[in-house]
Amino acid sequence: MAKLIGTAGHIDHGKTTLIRALTGIDADRLPEEKERGMTIDIGFAYLDFPVHGRVSIVDVPGHEKFLRNMLVGALGIDVALLCVSADEGVMPQTREHFQILKLLPVEQLVVALTRSDLVEADGIAVATEEVRDLLKDTRFANSPIIPVSALKSEGLDLLRADLDKALSASHDDQAKEPWYLPIDRVFSVKGHGCVATGTLAQGEVKVGDLAFLEPGHIEVRVRAIHTHGDAIEKSEEGRRTALNLSGVRVEDVQRGMVLGAPGALFETQIFDAHIDWLSIPKHASRVRVSIGSEEVIAKVFIGADTELAQFRCESRIACAVNQPLIVRKYSPPDLLGGGRVLIPQARLRKRGEQARIIKAEGPEESVYQAIGDSINGTTTEEVCRLLGKTAQALGTIFEDMLKADRVKGFAGLWFQNSAFEKGAQAFLSSLAKLHEQAPGQAYLPREKVLAEAKLKWAGKPLDRIVSALVEEGRLQATGTVVKLPEFRVRLTPRQREFLDRAISELVKEPVNTPGVHDLARLLSAPHQAVEEILKIGGQAGEIISIGEGVFYTPVQLEMLKSRIVKFADGKPFAATAVRDAFGTTRKYVIPLLEYLDSIRFTTRVGDMRAIN
Repeated sequence: MAKLIGTAGHIDHGKTTLIRALTGIDADRLPEEKERGMTIDIGFAYLDFPVHGRVSIVDVPGHEKFLRNMLVGALGIDVALLCVSADEGVMPQTREHFQILKLLPVEQLVVALTRSDLVEADGIAVATEEVRDLLKDTRFANSPIIPVSALKSEGLDLLRADLDKALSASHDDQAKEPWYLPIDRVFSVKGHGCVATGTLAQGEVKVGDLAFLEPGHIEVRVRAIHTHGDAIEKSEEGRRTALNLSGVRVEDVQRGMVLGAPGALFETQIFDAHIDWLSIPKHASRVRVSIGSEEVIAKVFIGADTELAQFRCESRIACAVNQPLIVRKYSPPDLLGGGRVLIPQARLRKRGEQARIIKAEGPEESVYQAIGDSINGTTTEEVCRLLGKTAQALGTIFEDMLKADRVKGFAGLWFQNSAFEKGAQAFLSSLAKLHEQAPGQAYLPREKVLAEAKLKWAGKPLDRIVSALVEEGRLQATGTVVKLPEFRVRLTPRQREFLDRAISELVKEPVNTPGVHDLARLLSAPHQAVEEILKIGGQAGEIISIGEGVFYTPVQLEMLKSRIVKFADGKPFAATAVRDAFGTTRKYVIPLLEYLDSIRFTTRVGDMRAIN
């Protein structure tokens, strides 16, 4: 991972002059900056170190009017170079910049007492003491303080050595996250087209990479990469990077947009963040949020846990999980706090409602917690939203958890195992209750059962859940109606007598059973009454319709299966052979064999069948 050094400090405390003395590069690039003798926008330089190689330096403006530009440069630095003039000491913007550094994930700090040639030793001691007082009780309390003179080149070697130590002490994050780059400058190069520059905030970008420009989700491709004027094949986190892009016009790109690998960024207008507040704003007040290279106006909503805040932006922005941000008042733009993005695409919350924040070690445990213990399950989209990841990024984790039987998944609806079992029990218990309420109805609409159980399963996930319960033998289903396997319809005495008469006529014929019309004649009953009693018999499990108006009892079917096993003698057989052996017709043989195929008793191969 590359490193980034960033300056901080009060206006006219010699930041740009010191960078020029250290690197030989004038970081003031704008004509207005040179004319006014002050840094207005962020500038860039680099310094070569024996171990770390070429390290980018971002020079930020110190004037309070340009604090927004300062934040653009400060949001990605690893090592801060705080410049304090020895003849003026700690000033208002010194304190404000230092507050910002404390709120950001800056790991190391080196203080340069600039213009030290203008004061005596006592003056340096006083300035040093002021700085020590500023740093005390912070993580930067033991930071080195180096008196330097850019004009006389005094103390520069010692400053370089302390910067080298700070770079070595900063943490190397080896996590392989997709890259993204907040854009702070855009221009066109003749013959090459659009070039966007910034500090690579995460990951590694390579020539030829596919990327998306957010907000707007504009697909582009990285044609070439440069850093400090040198062409390179890849760039890494912390490095000043210029990307030559194909697929977009320069006029469609601007500072504040973010470029990133697929899945790295989320276009949003509402996000949740963890904030360390210096001063907690009023609920629903307007604030300024600096994130990446963008400043957006937003309303901030704070719950019982004041460190968890929701920001509802007035325009769409791009952000990533764990991205640092700074919050200021709308007017006057005083510093309020800083922190990191937790959920890039948050859901609107009511006052007092807490954000659901996932805190877990490791990606699999994070997914497990995001799935949660709801008996209604959690969708893939919701897991991705909570973790700020794409479905593609989490695909392997979902598969591994399924294989390890840690979770259950049904068409994109996920459950912890215990939660699914609770939901299944609620469904089956509600079905049993409805069976008691309607003893004459075998199958019930599954939506009615869901309503009774207060479950929200629906669509394809519901289809898969029902199929799983059927396969486990805990449920029976036909179409969109279901029943418990052990449930039997309770017949009235009159229905019982009529059904017994119908069954007695069916069993007289082992193969060529009478159909509806024949039964109506044999029973001297209306056609509709026979159809109804056969339906009731089917619901009761005492009669099985195999289609084409052919009905058997379960006992008859078992006898027919035994005869076919004996007839086949382990060999494939044709439908015509069964017809001849049973002394029947195609009217009965074809529905019978198709039924046996459907229950996987037989398997059809061409015109032949074999017993499984």
